[in-house]
Amino acid sequence: MKKIITTNDIKTNIPIRVYKKGYGYALLTLIENNDLFLICKSPDDFFTYITENETVECYIWPYPDGSYDFTTTVMGKISSPFPIILLKHTSSIVYNPTRQCLKAKVNIPFSFFTFSINTSKSFSSEDIQWHQGTILELTDREALLQTAIKLEHFVKGNLHLGTNDIDITGKVTGISSTHYDILFVGLDDADRIAILDYIFTVYRE
Repeated sequence: MKKIITTNDIKTNIPIRVYKKGYGYALLTLIENNDLFLICKSPDDFFTYITENETVECYIWPYPDGSYDFTTTVMGKISSPFPIILLKHTSSIVYNPTRQCLKAKVNIPFSFFTFSINTSKSFSSEDIQWHQGTILELTDREALLQTAIKLEHFVKGNLHLGTNDIDITGKVTGISSTHYDILFVGLDDADRIAILDYIFTVYRE
């Protein structure tokens, strides 16, 4: 896939993670990229906080692996029909060969059941044995799960994040005593963004 050389190359609908000291992180969505600006849909609270000519640190991850960082300036704001922030173009953009995920320290109860790769995709209530654990670390790609039972293959459960309930399927990728690294499998974009929004609240300044 072609590398991004300037912000003019960023495709629409890509999420942009922005950081502003004093506020923390917010997630913008690029809705139009023209010769003048990056035109981004903004959350209401970030739109209210940020002012024109302020500098923000931006991060995008347009591919499964790899990401980009750049710093730019807020050139303007439009309040209707929804909050829009105009970002200045820049060619000072840095490629990272890996994702730079935000990792939040959390303490979230997690009910789940386990299954192996040989298990049928359908589950009946009689077949499921529910277990309890706690999510201690969370990114939009993986989690650190603490539980008393031994895990070997896959887990499936419901992650409650504020007002959002997210169905999680995860592959066990690492073990340390009662702590397990869980890599999310088949997570759709809407659920990933919901997880990111929750993580941003943890980092809110």
